[in-house]
Amino acid sequence: MPSPVLIAIDASPASTGLLALAQRYCRPGEHELHILLAIDSTFAVHDTPAPYTAEELEQYPAACEEQRLGDRAVAEAVEALQGAGFAARGCMVAGQPVEAIVAKTQELECELIIMGHRHLSRLGRLLDPSISAKVIDRVQVPVLVGAAEGSP
Repeated sequence: MPSPVLIAIDASPASTGLLALAQRYCRPGEHELHILLAIDSTFAVHDTPAPYTAEELEQYPAACEEQRLGDRAVAEAVEALQGAGFAARGCMVAGQPVEAIVAKTQELECELIIMGHRHLSRLGRLLDPSISAKVIDRVQVPVLVGAAEGSP
């Protein structure tokens, strides 16, 4: 039975690098890859991908666009990994990234988490603590952290 691996992405170009890391360190047939994208619950219009009503598009244009971008990022990541021969699934959840990543890791009994990291200054870390550091502190599995594209 393939071992589950969680890949936590966002809708940024850095997600491509995380997929490359997964392909480098995981093997088709040995690992089942699970893509997770957590969006702020204020931008979650639907729990699952569904067409937006005219009312939703009018009242929540930014939220609809944010969710549409997230859905597309997950679908593209899954498609890319499946194209590389992996068993891959994806989902987008509304909530705080740390809680979503930890919960999904436990739910799937993942053996590894792959996620990104932004290089922040000390002040930046103080004002906006690292999601990857918080995840590392809360899980009992290895976390492979890839630098965001364009980082030093």
